[in-house]
Amino acid sequence: MKPWCWYCNRDFEEEKVLIQHQKAKHFKCHVCHKKLFTGPGLAIHTMQVHKEPISSIPNSTNGRGDTEVEIYGMEGIPEKRSEEHTY
Repeated sequence: MKPWCWYCNRDFEEEKVLIQHQKAKHFKCHVCHKKLFTGPGLAIHTMQVHKEPISSIPNSTNGRGDTEVEIYGMEGIPEKRSEEHTY
C-alpha cells in the first residue's frame, strides 16, 4: 500500500516524505511554528506552552481532526478507516 496522509488523503511515494508533510502541515504549532511528531503532541504543546487548547488538527478533513488519535506516518490509522482509503 502506498503511504497516504490520514488527515488530508494525500498520497506519497515514501513514508519519510509523509512524515515530513504531517509535521509541516498538520503538527505545526500555530503560535511558535514548532513542528511536533503527533496530533496529541501538538495539543499538549499548545496547552502547556501557550495555554491555548486546540479543538482539531490543523488542515484536516472529513472529521479526521481528533486530537486524541495518535498517528505517526502510517502507524495508528484505524484499520477500518485504512481500508476505506481510495486511490
